[in-house]
Amino acid sequence: MKTAVITGAGSGLGRQIAILNCPYYDNLVFLGRNSDRLKQTAQDCFKCGARQVFTLSCDLTQEAQIEATGRWIRSHLGSVDLLVNNAGLGYFKTLLNQDFSEIDRTLSTDLAGTIKLTRALLPLMVDHVGEAADIVNVASIAGKVATAKTTTYAAAKFGLVGFSNALRLELKRRNVRVHTINPGPMDTNFFNIADPSGKYLKGVQNFVISSDRVAWLTRRAIEQNLREVNVPKVMALGAVFYQIFPRLGDGLVNSPIINRK
Repeated sequence: MKTAVITGAGSGLGRQIAILNCPYYDNLVFLGRNSDRLKQTAQDCFKCGARQVFTLSCDLTQEAQIEATGRWIRSHLGSVDLLVNNAGLGYFKTLLNQDFSEIDRTLSTDLAGTIKLTRALLPLMVDHVGEAADIVNVASIAGKVATAKTTTYAAAKFGLVGFSNALRLELKRRNVRVHTINPGPMDTNFFNIADPSGKYLKGVQNFVISSDRVAWLTRRAIEQNLREVNVPKVMALGAVFYQIFPRLGDGLVNSPIINRK
């Protein structure tokens, strides 16, 4: 019996990844803060042929909930074949305009909570018999190229990319594969919180990609054992350019076209 655990499965990319992975796993475990949305995703998955779906309320900023989730999965399912760390949020403001609660919530959800959940479930994944287990960390192009007004979000996503790279090395001989997905802006409700003014999204509107496509690329990364996926391609190329020519890159990402006031 194969088990997949997906965080942030109640909406957006997490929901699409959940639906797309229905045929491949016997047990689906959806984690998130909104139980009603998780249940709706579960219903959508049943319509697509899901065998068994569990929805667990888990706030990644709450360590006790992470520990309780790990215990439940261990006692009820015993092992995990796929962990998709998708939950995330951000506030696209200058650091001077962020309060401590927004900073804490971003870092706790996007980085610290993800690391803690991975740690809680890792004993159920290492040394798999047969096919390797998979960990998918959904980071961001913001984890490759920082822009103004993404200070805390970029810090979390750069950290998640680094975490993925280090974990991949640790698990190389433990039959667990680690994949990093770095999408650019997507057509999800992420920007409802991150950018309520719509100014940032307007600056990057030509680069917006569909969550359906990112979900498909995530599935392909698992099937083809891809180390990292960066989309859209123009932003992936931009990330390479930024590493080679950082000063020019700073000028580009800080231009009025992208960094709208």
